[in-house]
Amino acid sequence: MYVKNEYGYKKRVKKKTKRPSYITLLCIAVIVYGFWSIISSYIGIYSGFGTLYPAINALMIIFSFVAISGVWSMEKWGAISFPIVITMKLLVDLFWNHFNAWILLAFIPAAVFLSLLPKMKRGE
Repeated sequence: MYVKNEYGYKKRVKKKTKRPSYITLLCIAVIVYGFWSIISSYIGIYSGFGTLYPAINALMIIFSFVAISGVWSMEKWGAISFPIVITMKLLVDLFWNHFNAWILLAFIPAAVFLSLLPKMKRGE
């Protein structure tokens, strides 16, 4: 969006979108779960799956952190990429024969993020 300054020149102004408080809470919950998942993939019950699964699991969690940063700043690419990352993580878990029904709960924040898609701004 452009506005004119006192000299008549156009100046670019970024449009701020107010983030609802429940989006803040959902983002924090996803980040906390992500850190817990990375830590437990190396020392918890997932540690018996070799070295490749924990590394790929950590990579998927990092991708979800990137998507959450987009949601945090109320940009559309974050809300679109979060369900894609969750689906990729689900496919990785199915490939390694380590399906966990708890990962399906991640589609709840994804649905909330997608429901706010019209209110989000387009990324630059």
